[in-house]
Amino acid sequence: MYRPKGGVAQNYMYCNPFARSRGGDKQAHGIGFGGTTTQPRLFIDESFDNCVGASGDGTFEAGPLLPPSSSTPGASSQKYFDVDAIEVWGVGGDDVVKNALHARSKQREIIDANIQKARQVDKRQFLDDFNTGIFESKAFAHKQQVQGRVDLHIEE
Repeated sequence: MYRPKGGVAQNYMYCNPFARSRGGDKQAHGIGFGGTTTQPRLFIDESFDNCVGASGDGTFEAGPLLPPSSSTPGASSQKYFDVDAIEVWGVGGDDVVKNALHARSKQREIIDANIQKARQVDKRQFLDDFNTGIFESKAFAHKQQVQGRVDLHIEE
């Protein structure tokens, strides 16, 4: 057990589940303990592929979290590891879980409704936008190119 140092660094634990923002926020995505938000001391990523344990950080006392590597002993204070099993605990009882699942379901319904709304296209408005030049498209440029020709005949 490594105790907190009690200094300036107080990154005891964080959880960043937002996989969609990968790269945009420059933070590690998963569960981290100690270290910084970009390089935690103990880190389990969202896919369990790049789990890392380091021997020191600014928050907790120094010491190894993983057994020494037989291939390169002492080569690095940071080691990758695989997760064999994970145990997750929930607190709050059945009502809290039920309410959380209901809230998640409602949020997904809102997101799905917004996606469906965005997929619907008002064809008349779309065509009007093209005709008025809002899109600055070349779709109707041929009309202006043939203006003034003697043999011009436009059917509307």
